[in-house]
Amino acid sequence: MLQDHTIQDALAFWQLLRRGRFRPLLAEPTENTIIQLFRYVITGSSSFLVDFLLLFLLELAGLYYLPASAVSFLVGISCNFLLTKFFAFKSVDPTVGPTAEVFVFAAISGGGLVLTMVLMYLFTSRLQLYFMVSKLISSILVFFWNFLGRKFILYPGKVHEHA
Repeated sequence: MLQDHTIQDALAFWQLLRRGRFRPLLAEPTENTIIQLFRYVITGSSSFLVDFLLLFLLELAGLYYLPASAVSFLVGISCNFLLTKFFAFKSVDPTVGPTAEVFVFAAISGGGLVLTMVLMYLFTSRLQLYFMVSKLISSILVFFWNFLGRKFILYPGKVHEHA
């Protein structure tokens, strides 16, 4: 049944994209997981650019790559919270109240931070990859962690009417 729903979501997404109907893709309330993923790709890409550029600048300024990675991740995830709440899942009621929403978001992000740090260490210190390549690979993996956590834990609910 979930597979049928996902196939229907994908078909609806491709029809909108093919017809150039960008308002439903970018602005209208939706429960369509594929459209939410599309919006989250935009959200995640924007947050990633903030994170990636800040990491580069902090390391250039002389900060060791692991603390620089943590700082840049936290700034990027702050951007991600705002974009996720007001763009990717803007019309979906969170499963919790406003204060708890921040804490649940932070918990999911905390898991992403731990995953980022472990992957950065493994790729950079153990596999001897350039730290920016490590950042790129770890960011792609953590992207899926973050989307799935937000979609299924924080914003699994129904679209509200006053989006």
